[in-house]
Amino acid sequence: MRSGTLIILAIVAVALGAFIFFVERHQPTTDEAVERADRVFPELDEDTIETVEIESNHGHVRFSLVEGEWRMVEPLDWAADPTAVRSLLGAIANLDAERTLSLGEVALSDYGLDNPLLGVVLVDANGVRFALAVGDATPLGSKRAVRRGTDDEIILSADAFVAALDREVDEWRSRDVIELAEHDLESIEISTVEDRIRVEQINGRWQLIEPLVDLADRDQLQSLVSELNTLRVGEFLSEDGDPSELGLDPPAFRVVLKPKGGETTTTLELSASEEGAGTVVCRRNGVDLFQVSDSIATRLSKAPVLWRSDKVWSFSTWDAATIELTGSAGKIVLDRVDGLWQFDDGGEADNAEVRRRLNALSDLEVREHDLMLPPTQVMGSVIVVLEDDNIEGLTYTFYAPIEEGGHAAVTVSARANVMGVDAVTAETILGNLEKLKPIVEGDPAGE
Repeated sequence: MRSGTLIILAIVAVALGAFIFFVERHQPTTDEAVERADRVFPELDEDTIETVEIESNHGHVRFSLVEGEWRMVEPLDWAADPTAVRSLLGAIANLDAERTLSLGEVALSDYGLDNPLLGVVLVDANGVRFALAVGDATPLGSKRAVRRGTDDEIILSADAFVAALDREVDEWRSRDVIELAEHDLESIEISTVEDRIRVEQINGRWQLIEPLVDLADRDQLQSLVSELNTLRVGEFLSEDGDPSELGLDPPAFRVVLKPKGGETTTTLELSASEEGAGTVVCRRNGVDLFQVSDSIATRLSKAPVLWRSDKVWSFSTWDAATIELTGSAGKIVLDRVDGLWQFDDGGEADNAEVRRRLNALSDLEVREHDLMLPPTQVMGSVIVVLEDDNIEGLTYTFYAPIEEGGHAAVTVSARANVMGVDAVTAETILGNLEKLKPIVEGDPAGE
């Protein structure tokens, strides 16, 4: 066979493979084709629908797919409940035509299709319309008469799909208050009548900016964002409600959530919690009004100083690459090599002891904030270099307690605050550096 013929055959094979991969694989199998042939809309692919319009006893509702998310655009602008919309699309796409009657045999009025009160129109990405008018239930109540567009026939189908279609307007609305991941946020502001708290996410850590500059309590902020994401609308309220009567003039709390990358800021205004009510009024972005659980008001009521971190500086001990400890007995430097700790001269260190001190350092709790730098002697210091961190090195400096049984003072280079910590824990981190050396069998130090 000539080389030219081989090349042509290879090109044909590649083209055929591409056709199978990009086209044929999306086509229904023979069994699927037979199954679809019995459906009211055999050509309907629910994944391609971009517009949904519904007429019912509850009025006219229209949805549009906006940036991959379903949104109600009539009779009001609101995020749609995606589960409700997907349930409807699936119900219509899988609706079987169990019996077909010609209009020559029966009349539209016989089945309530001369002036139907319930109907739906789906429009796909190519502009193809799938219109369905829904008539009366059959006398036995298990079947429903429907009509496709202006077809000259009536179809009888199982009426289970009606439950997915005939909903009140509020049942189509999303009850989520926000959908914002903590790591996607740039800043959070919490304002009350008396206080204002502002935190910003800098290099992956939350920093208090107002009313004081300090490290923020990440656990508290993660819990706040988590609770906001799990909040659900309890009851929708009319947007023309009187703010003063709703407790929003002024609001008891205002929360401003600013995402990274210039995304739209979300503002939540909440009324004060009233004993026994169980709910508060929330206004979102100055427009949307609804009620939510008053548990969020309890969290927002925290005093500003309680949003600061009560850990000196927490970090993952597995991120530590180098440690320099200086105590009364001298200084040692440790490096992590292939997951094991060793001295700077290459000697092996006691990994369990190193981990114990690192854990104590990472978990070091603040017992007092905003101290004056004490006149006592320096107990020692620790320098920790972390992998993949924007801080070149954390330097901890410990000062002896002013009085027996008192707290040791500590400063850390990443935080502008003199803090009081447990003196025994400080000694655990700095003391007896010889214990960092592995115990050799027969060594008197290990007896």
